[in-house]
Amino acid sequence: MRNESCMLTSMLIVVVLLSGCSPMLLIQNGPVVNSLPANLQVEAEQQGWWQLRFQLVWPEGEPLEFSRHALIAEQILAPIINKYDSTIGLWRFHRRANRDSAGHQFSFIFYTDASTAAEMNLQVLDNPLTKWLKQRALIESVHFVAVSGQNPSRLEQTSDQHWPLAIQRSWPYFIMGVSQTWLVLVQELSAQQKLSGEIGYSELLNHYKEVNQSLTGLWKVHGQHAYLHHLNAIFGYESLKIKTNSWSSF
Repeated sequence: MRNESCMLTSMLIVVVLLSGCSPMLLIQNGPVVNSLPANLQVEAEQQGWWQLRFQLVWPEGEPLEFSRHALIAEQILAPIINKYDSTIGLWRFHRRANRDSAGHQFSFIFYTDASTAAEMNLQVLDNPLTKWLKQRALIESVHFVAVSGQNPSRLEQTSDQHWPLAIQRSWPYFIMGVSQTWLVLVQELSAQQKLSGEIGYSELLNHYKEVNQSLTGLWKVHGQHAYLHHLNAIFGYESLKIKTNSWSSF
């Protein structure tokens, strides 16, 4: 026992001498840091990705009207996001418009269990504004779908499969933050141009046209520094390989 004790003491002395005055480093692989509720397990077999897709009407020859996205986001989706905040692990918006079979869409993509997803879908469909937009032929339909795939509960299921796996799995957190930023911008601008009195849905449409114009103006003037510059700073100001000059593909 005495010999073993001496050997252990000698080993500790060697470690101290090798480390000098510097503290010893412990390499740890802990859980992903997030701001989600402590009782919410993000990635689990009973969870999955879901999509509420608003198919907007875009008549031939008419200019593209993106302001309805802001209307839907604040008036229909924001209350539901707040209500189910403790059970939605991740969420984001997706916006697209092209003269193709998919057309003009505004989507809410979220990660939760089947029961919560079904409740959210019913509340969207029962919303009087949703019904009004359909009646006025501003929305063609609202599709509620489960995102299928080989592993529907995996975080990377809705990411671009051409990306490295590390990016696929971390990207949902990035795009959720971007979507939150956009929604808060909509809410802030909407509050600045606050409507008073009894407001009908037609007035709301015009209100969100003004909100969208203000938001676009902020992006054009401040987007480079407030968002792109600081995003680049997080990644150490390293250069990017830009493959296209098209901003829609940037």
